[in-house]
Parts: sequence; structure tokens; C-alpha cells
Amino acid sequence: MSASGGSWQAPEPEAGPAPGIEFASPGARLVGYIVDIFIQFMVVVVLAILSTILAVIFWPLAVLSALLIIAVSILYFPYFWVQSGQTPGMSIMKIKVVRDADGGPITWGPALLRWVGFWISTVVFYIGFIWIFVDKRRRGWMDLIAGTVVVAAPEPPYSN
Repeated sequence: MSASGGSWQAPEPEAGPAPGIEFASPGARLVGYIVDIFIQFMVVVVLAILSTILAVIFWPLAVLSALLIIAVSILYFPYFWVQSGQTPGMSIMKIKVVRDADGGPITWGPALLRWVGFWISTVVFYIGFIWIFVDKRRRGWMDLIAGTVVVAAPEPPYSN
């Protein structure tokens, strides 16, 4: 071994999406997703019970309740991504989804594409979610399809 004149230095930290912003950790994304699925499940259960009760009283109202179940299933994620960049689960984990190109908020088009990407990632044996560990920017297939990235969203510091 040869002796070098310099001392050991730690590698440069991996660059984030912007100064002061970090990519969301896979663990935070998973926990946020589990919270969201639980919330969605509870809403669907309540609507299903309501639909059953309404079917006994007046069946056309049961159809309306069933349509609400479908709407919740389809629009839960895209609605919250467009409104604030965060679903309730993402908000708890302090992460948010933004456009990959410039960090801005996403609109309905990318939100719906991202939702489709969720389903593709799920159908293909969850490989699209596992891709978060492969991509250096921690993007899953849903992010690659929609042109998004998930970042840490710490609460802003308190100011007067």
C-alpha cells in the first residue's frame, strides 16, 4: 500500500431536487400509503353500509351510494395530489408530490397518470414501487409515468 498525503474525506452528499429539499424516504412513502389505504377502506366501508341500508329503503339511493364508492376509489389520490400535493397519509409523514421538472404543484393530467402508474406498479408484482430503491431520485414507475417526484415537506419554521 502506498501512503497518500491527504486524509480520508467522506463522499459528497447526493444532490437533492433543489437546495434544502430532500427526496422522501421509502419508509415515509410506505407508511403514508398504508395510512391512505386505511382511510380509503374506512370510507368505502361506511358507504357500503349506507348503500345496504338505502337498498332496503329505496334502491335508487343505493345506486348513488355505490357510485360514490367508485368515485372515492378513483379520485382519492389524484384529488389530494392536485389540491395540496399531499394525501392525508403523506401529510402525516411530511412528504409531498411535485413536478419533477421544476418542483411545482401537479395538475389533474399528471395526477391521473400517476394514479394509473400506481395500478401498473401494483399489477406488475409491485416492481414499480420497488423501483424507488433503484432510481437515484427515488422515483417509482408512477413518478416516471407522470413526471413527478416525492420530496420531504417539513413544516415551515414559525415566524411572526
